[in-house]
Amino acid sequence: MRRPEHPPPALLIRDVPVLDVEAGTLVPHRDVLLVGDRVSRVAAAGTVSPPPGAATIAGGGATLLPGLIDMHGHVGGNPAPPWRGGLPDLDANLRAYLYCGVTTILDPADIASQIFPRRERVERGELLGPTIYAAGPMFTAPGGHPVPVLRQLAPWWLRWYLIPRLAVQVDTPEAARSAVDEVVGKGADVIKIGVDHLPDQAPRIRGEVLAAVVDEARRRGVRAVAHIGTVEDALDAARAGVAAWMHGVYKERIADETIPELAAFRIPMVATTVVFESYALIGQGPRPPTPLERETAPADVLAAFDHVPASYDFSFFGPYLEKMRAQRGAWRDNVRRLHEAGVTILAGSDMQAGVFPGAGLHRELHLLAESGLTPAQAIRAATLDAARFLADGKEPDFGVVAEGKRADLLLVDGDPTQNLDALARIRAVVKGGVVLERRAIGGS
Repeated sequence: MRRPEHPPPALLIRDVPVLDVEAGTLVPHRDVLLVGDRVSRVAAAGTVSPPPGAATIAGGGATLLPGLIDMHGHVGGNPAPPWRGGLPDLDANLRAYLYCGVTTILDPADIASQIFPRRERVERGELLGPTIYAAGPMFTAPGGHPVPVLRQLAPWWLRWYLIPRLAVQVDTPEAARSAVDEVVGKGADVIKIGVDHLPDQAPRIRGEVLAAVVDEARRRGVRAVAHIGTVEDALDAARAGVAAWMHGVYKERIADETIPELAAFRIPMVATTVVFESYALIGQGPRPPTPLERETAPADVLAAFDHVPASYDFSFFGPYLEKMRAQRGAWRDNVRRLHEAGVTILAGSDMQAGVFPGAGLHRELHLLAESGLTPAQAIRAATLDAARFLADGKEPDFGVVAEGKRADLLLVDGDPTQNLDALARIRAVVKGGVVLERRAIGGS
C-alpha cells in the first residue's frame, strides 16, 4: 500500500450505486465528487462536472460505501500462530488494514508509548494507516487478564518490558484513579478495563476498583469500555457505567430471561466472534485462508496454522480451547438474541494469532451474518454505528457517504447487501479523498 506522491485535487466517481448504510439500501446511479479530503457532492448520475485536474472512476457494476471501521483493531498484535514466534510488524499491520478497506480502527489495548505517537503520525500524514482511536494499556486486577496470557505467550526476555506497559494492575480505588489520570494525560481516547477471569483461575478486578476507573475516566471526559467473558462480567461492567462491552458473552449461553436485562443498559457490544472462532479451530485441521488473507499475509504464516507442532505445550491454553469449541453455537445465539432485543452490535476483530489485520474484520462480518444480522446490518455495524460510538454523541464526519463527510470510502465489485463476499472484491480504497495504490504482498 502506498499513497501516490501527487494525487489529483479532486476525484469523480461516476454513475455508481451508493450504499445508504442507515437505511441498508443501495441508491443507484449517483455521481460522487471528492474534493480534498471531503465528499463535495452526491447527485444524480450525469449532473456533476469534474473540476480541472480531477480524476474519474467509472462506477458501473460496483458499490460505493464508507470505509470499514474495526472496533477492536489492535496495531501491535502478531497474527502468526504462537508456535511460530516472531515479533509484530506494526507498520505492515496498518497497511494491511487499509488494503482490506478498513479506514478507521479502535485499538483498545496497546503500549502507550507506541500507539499514541503512531496515531499522531497517521493523523499528520507521516505514516500510512487507518485513522486510529486508542486506549493505551488495559486496566486490570493484579495478575488479571492480560497478565497471565502475556506470561505464557511473550518470550521470556520480553515479558519484563511488555507486562507493565500493556497492563495497568490496580487494586484500590485510589490507585485506579491515579492511573486513569496518567493514561488519559498521555492521550487515551477511551479507557479499557479487563472484567474477565482469563484464564478461569486468574483474578478479576474488584467492584469498587472497577467503579473508580469508570468514574475517574468520566470525570476526565473519557469513556470506559470493558473486556467481558460471562453474563456476570457483562452485568458488573454495565452497572459500573461502561460505555460498551468489548467482546460478547463468549463463555456461556445467556439465559433468555437475562437478554432484556442486558438490553436495558442500552450500550453496544463489540462481538469479536472471529477471535473465539479462530481459537476454537486451532488444531482441528487445515485452516483455508480467505482471498484477502492470501493477499496480505505471507504464505508460510498462513500454512503454519494447518499443523500444530507436537512439541507445542497446550497446558495453559488447552482448557480454554476446549471451552471455545464447546461454545461455538452459543456465541452466535447470544449475538442473535441480543440483536433482536435491540442491542447495537458493533464489528471488531481483535487482531491477534489467527486473526489478520483487515482480513479478520471481513471474517467477523460473515460471522455476524451467521448470527442473524442481514448483510446490510453487518456492514452498518462496521460503518455508521461504529462511527457514532467513536464520535461520542456528536454527529460523526465519517462512516457514511454524504456531502461534507470525510472521504474515507470503499469501492467494491458487486452488491455487498446481497453477498458479503463482494466486500473483498475491492476496486479502490479511498483514504482522505485519495485513491491508495493497493499491492498484494507478492506484488511489485
